[in-house]
Amino acid sequence: MIVATKRILITGGTGFAGSHLVEYLSKVEPDAELHLTALNKTADLPSENLDKHQIHEIDLADQVATHALFSEVMPDRIYHLAALAEVGSSFTNVARTLTINTQLQLSVLSALHEVTPESRLLLIGSAQEYGMVEQSENPVDENQPFRPINPYAVSKVAQDLLGYAYAQSYKLPIIRVRPFNHTGERQTTAFAIPAFAKQIVAIERDQQQVLKVGNLAAIRDISDVKDIVRGYQLLLEKGEVGQVYNIGSGVGVSMQAIVDELRALASCEVPLEIDQERMRPIDVPELVADISVVSKLGWQPDIPRVETLQRILIFWRNQT
Repeated sequence: MIVATKRILITGGTGFAGSHLVEYLSKVEPDAELHLTALNKTADLPSENLDKHQIHEIDLADQVATHALFSEVMPDRIYHLAALAEVGSSFTNVARTLTINTQLQLSVLSALHEVTPESRLLLIGSAQEYGMVEQSENPVDENQPFRPINPYAVSKVAQDLLGYAYAQSYKLPIIRVRPFNHTGERQTTAFAIPAFAKQIVAIERDQQQVLKVGNLAAIRDISDVKDIVRGYQLLLEKGEVGQVYNIGSGVGVSMQAIVDELRALASCEVPLEIDQERMRPIDVPELVADISVVSKLGWQPDIPRVETLQRILIFWRNQT
C-alpha cells in the first residue's frame, strides 16, 4: 500500500520563528514535504535548508494567489506564522500593520475553508493581545481579557478572533496559540535581546562605547524559539480543535536581568546608557504566561536562558 506523503505548509517559513520551525520539522518529520511561503528570496533559513524545501514567493494578502497556492500544495497541515511582527514599528505604520495582518489572515482562512477544509491549521497569535495586564493578574491564562495597547497587538487580536469565528462558523480544525516573548539566533535587531547582543559584540570589537537600552524595568516571559516551535508542532498534532493555548516559560524576568546576563557573557566591560529613542509610547509593566493548559499535553520549556543568550552572542560574533 502506498502511503501519501504528508504535506506541510508554513507561511512565513523563511522568517525568524519559521526558519527554526523548519529546522525542527526536518528532524522530527523527515519524510514530510515542506512548503514555505516568503515575500521575497531573502531568508533567515540556513542555506543548507533552502534547497531541501519548496519555497513559494507569494504575497499572502492576495487572496486569489493564496487560494491558488492551497490548490497547488493541498497541505495536510498549516502553520500560519506570516505577519508584520514588530511592536515598535507598528506605532509609525498603524494602517499598514492592521491592513496587512488582517488581510493575511483572511486570505489563509478563506483558502482553508474553500480548498482544504479538513487540514489542521495552527494560528499564531501573540501574548501582546492581553496588553495592559495588572501585576496582580499575572501569570495570565487564556481567559484573560484583551486590552491591547499597540497597533501590532490590535492586529493580532483581529487575527485571533477571525480564526475563532471561522472555526465556529465553518467547523474548521483550527488551533490557536498565543506565544509569549521568544528569542534566538537570526532574530532581527528590531527586538530587544538581539539588539543588545549586537551592540555588545560591537563593544567587544571597539566599534561602540556603550550599550544603549530602553525600558529595563519591564518584566517579560522569555523562552528560546527552539522550545516554542517544538510546542507549535505538538499543538498542531495533539492540540484540541477550537482551543487556544498560551505558550511560554511561565517565569517572569526583568529586561535589566537579561542585560546583566548578557553583559556577564561579554569578553569586556559593557557600560550602559538609557536611550530615550528606544522607549515606546506605552509599555506593559509585566506579562507572564500561565502555561498549565499546554503543559497538559506534555510540553515544558527545556533550554536554559543562559544557553539561549550564549547562542545569540555567538551568532552576532560570527557576523562580519
